[in-house]
Parts: sequence; C-alpha cells; structure tokens
Amino acid sequence: MTEQSPARRRLSRRTGFGLAMTASAAALVMFAASPALASPLFVGGARGLTAENAIQGAFDDARISAQAEGFYGACTVVGEPQVFETFTDPLFGHLFHAQVAMTCAR
Repeated sequence: MTEQSPARRRLSRRTGFGLAMTASAAALVMFAASPALASPLFVGGARGLTAENAIQGAFDDARISAQAEGFYGACTVVGEPQVFETFTDPLFGHLFHAQVAMTCAR
C-alpha cells in the first residue's frame, strides 16, 4: 500500500469539501424552489345564519381571493371546513363563522 503525499491529501480534502458544498447548495436550491412550484393555499372566511351559508360564503371568499391572484382553474378544498358557532353576536345573537382552505389551478 502506497502512502499519499501531503499535497495530494490536501487536494483530496479540498475536492471532498467542494463536492459537499456543491451538493448542499443544490439541495438548498431544490428545497427552496419546491414551494414556488406548488399552488398557494387560499383561505376564505364568512359568517351566516346557518352553517351551510357560512361555509358557502367562505368558499366563495377563497375562490375570489384565488382569482385575484390569477388562479382561475378548478379549486380543491384542503382539509375540512371549520365552523365556529357563537351565541353572543351583538347584531344577530346566534351566528356561524366558517373558514375554508383550498388550492386552485391557474
């Protein structure tokens, strides 16, 4: 087995370090670019006298927000609509608030 010269060892260390840094930079770029390729999440909110009206209003609000950003394609609801019920609204007394999250295609 032959022993490497000190200059050759330094060169191989530098090469290994350079390759590791290049791989790390490439992974960082791929990690940062992946969310940019995904469709953004639009969240809409609304209130209504019934839970159904509040959910429909929240869905419309999210769709209008998506269209304002140029996403006119089909929309997909992410998760379940969230509905909150209140009995202390100063104007209506009993009221429902809803929140819907969705993604839309361009």
